[in-house]
Amino acid sequence: MVAQGQTTSCWVDSVRFCLLFRVAQAELSSYTAVMLNTLSFPTDSQLYLGDCLDILQTLPDESVDCIISDPPYGINYRSRSHSLALTRIANDGQEAYGLLDAALAIACKKLKPDRHVFIFTNFQAYEYMAPIVRKYFRQKGALVWIKNNGTRGDLKGSFSRWHEDIIHACKGRAILQGKRERDVLEFAKVPAHAMAHVTEKPVKLLEYLISKSTLEGEVVLDPFMGSGSTCVAAQNLGRRYIGIEMEPTWFAVAQARLATKKSE
Repeated sequence: MVAQGQTTSCWVDSVRFCLLFRVAQAELSSYTAVMLNTLSFPTDSQLYLGDCLDILQTLPDESVDCIISDPPYGINYRSRSHSLALTRIANDGQEAYGLLDAALAIACKKLKPDRHVFIFTNFQAYEYMAPIVRKYFRQKGALVWIKNNGTRGDLKGSFSRWHEDIIHACKGRAILQGKRERDVLEFAKVPAHAMAHVTEKPVKLLEYLISKSTLEGEVVLDPFMGSGSTCVAAQNLGRRYIGIEMEPTWFAVAQARLATKKSE
């Protein structure tokens, strides 16, 4: 036989348990909603063939940890290579600057707060590209990439250019990894016989930028992927990547390069 006091105590405990259970359910529901919102980013690395203006729109907002890209400079560059399948770059006239503006307007929304942006350029294009970057991000500086050889150009009337520039910007307050280093970077350019793209950038240089601006597992976006060097660098360092390219020839090269790296 159960005493009346014990019955009352059991009833109170049952009510308390029900209330605590309902509170726990509410907290779990709220936590799940927060986690689902936090996890709204690409879970796997992806390559996309198509117009970056269309594809960027499909990415979740604030899902990218870093943007690194080598867009057209607007200088109608043509390679003298006899081994490359293509020697020109699409949209490399004056339309390049409107394209960059439109792409960064979208990409800015896809980048998380307090993250880095690196955009390759040169002395001919800097005055046009830098103001576009500053419309959407806070420019931190211009890195100088010193290469191991110079340009042809006017052999008698101009100095041989041994460097290109990289616009460094950020969204919010972005912190670099490791110790503070100088803004002059020395990396050998890709040898002509090894190039898969007319303006291919060295993987080691891209690995350096990625290692200074991201952590393992984070997402690197390249909206003008070319032959996929940024994505190869990201994969080498254990980062995820999103690469976008409109030219099927370069896209196929990027696919092959990344498939080869995965099989190693």
